[in-house]
Amino acid sequence: MFDVSVYMLRFLEYLALMVLFGIPLFGWYGSGRPALREGLAGRAVVGTLLASAAIAIVLTGVDVIFKTAGIMGMAIDEVDRASLGWYLLETSSGRAAMARSVLLTVLMFVLWWHRRRGNSRALFPVTVALAAGALASLAWNGHAAAGEGAAGVVRLVAGIVHLLAAGGWIAAVLLFLVMLLRGKGTNEGERLRALHDLLHGFAAIGTVFVGALVVSGIAHYGDLSAWSLSALIETDYGKLLLFKLALFAGMLGLGALHRWVLVPRLGRALSSEGPREAARALRQSVAAETALAVLILGVVSVLGTLSPA
Repeated sequence: MFDVSVYMLRFLEYLALMVLFGIPLFGWYGSGRPALREGLAGRAVVGTLLASAAIAIVLTGVDVIFKTAGIMGMAIDEVDRASLGWYLLETSSGRAAMARSVLLTVLMFVLWWHRRRGNSRALFPVTVALAAGALASLAWNGHAAAGEGAAGVVRLVAGIVHLLAAGGWIAAVLLFLVMLLRGKGTNEGERLRALHDLLHGFAAIGTVFVGALVVSGIAHYGDLSAWSLSALIETDYGKLLLFKLALFAGMLGLGALHRWVLVPRLGRALSSEGPREAARALRQSVAAETALAVLILGVVSVLGTLSPA
């Protein structure tokens, strides 16, 4: 049965935790650029991260109730303290949920402390470490933690790497879109030049993200399906995975377009008097990449509930 509430819950969990991980990671990566570091450590961004952490804690709690009800075969309003205790203490996904809640609580304290005291250099590595643990814990919500022995360890590691690389890439795309949309008309030349330099510098870490996604995705699916290519076209899981891969290919194509065409075009335009047209084309392309990223998260939210067999 198609249960939109379950898929929406998973989608929002992925999105909140990827934002929590990816934005501080981007700030840490760009720590050599004081303007970027201070901007991402500002009150508005830290407030957004605080809100995301609070939302992620609430979503984790709701997810625990949903999963307990599903495993126990009871209605949501029938879930009691004993059932929740069993799920949290006796299942790997329950223990992962507890760990995630603890990490997010500590993360909220770190962000709150930063807003009071301010220390952007210390903020990013601590926040990245805590958010990475919280995001990685989602691996226990799907197929990644279902393996056994050495093969199970490989599958779990591949799942975690896939989550972290996806989080870094998707958060960066969202951040670029926000930066392209805000502040039009105010110090536009300086803003676009800083953005051009940032996009140009992202090429290296973006390549790392893509490589990690490809390798971990192949390892994860190969172990999950016993390297069966026929499963890609004979199962609902495989067909949905092919759709995800098509969306991923679209993101790769747009990423290549940004790196080799649109960002250099913006750089050339900044030397003249008319960078607005180049910025508009880049903005539209990044918006399209963001839409593909959101669709991929939606597909992943469904894939984790399906059997590959």
